Amino acid sequence: MLIVFFDAASPPVHKHVIEDIEHRFHFLSTAVYQTSKYGGGVYNTNHLIYEVNNRRLGFFINFSPSLGNGINKKMQERNFSSLPSADDLEGSVRNINGNERDYLLEAFVKLARENVELIVGLVDTTVFFDTNRFANDEVNQFLNTDLVNNPLSLLPSYNIGMILNFNYSIFKVSSAIVDGKPDAETVYLLEVGILEENYNLSLHYFHAPFNELKGLGVSGDYSFNNLGFFFRWGINSSDEYAYFISGGITYNVSKHTFGMGFAHRKGNEFADVNVGEAYYRYRLLTNLHLTLDYQYIDEVENTYVVGIRVHFEY
Repeated sequence: MLIVFFDAASPPVHKHVIEDIEHRFHFLSTAVYQTSKYGGGVYNTNHLIYEVNNRRLGFFINFSPSLGNGINKKMQERNFSSLPSADDLEGSVRNINGNERDYLLEAFVKLARENVELIVGLVDTTVFFDTNRFANDEVNQFLNTDLVNNPLSLLPSYNIGMILNFNYSIFKVSSAIVDGKPDAETVYLLEVGILEENYNLSLHYFHAPFNELKGLGVSGDYSFNNLGFFFRWGINSSDEYAYFISGGITYNVSKHTFGMGFAHRKGNEFADVNVGEAYYRYRLLTNLHLTLDYQYIDEVENTYVVGIRVHFEY
């Protein structure tokens, strides 16, 4: 689940404008090696993103050829649900959601008029719901799945859907109807939020009628000078977990970024899940950075994960 944040620290996006039509091309490549007491593994994920926009009409495509599954498969075989990488690994970009489609993750049309935006096509709802500026991007920030999105929220990725966004001043309202494969049939989503320069706060609701599953999630972040703070909270109608909560802090100065986060799922039918992660990212060049990462995962049993990530953008 990739969310690309374009800010002052990001490398330039290659674009040009022809007759008020803006074309953007963005390439991202991430290589990660992780090891634990169950062994090690490596993977490489790639995203080729092309976007066309004018004032009212846009098109977006995200093509992702990836190689390897790292140690996620080893962890899944041991019944871990909190996985050391939330990236789009080879196993998730082949036969995507059982739809016999490979590598094409997103492809949608965007219609915009004043404060309203309609998106239709292959969508990733995590780009629009449960967003967070400091814990939402597995190629730049935390790697563990519990620190990238709320694990108790049903937020389908790379399926056919329709998303409607409304923005007014600092307020935002989003709604969606999305195919829920492989976990559900149709999923309905609604989110209300406040987005300011230094803080973000949102509340989302999801409902999958066929599965009789529904729930709430909250995501928030706040920045102060070089510090960033984040938190999430969530519940759902399943008896597996009572609630989910996560939070942490990041510190960014010059070419250096430090991050520490913690996540907790309080168990009902399932055991408690505890995750701790710390990373140090160093920007070698404008388009290239290196990250050292450590994770502690306590679920089926407690284990550690040590990793190194190299990320390139163009």
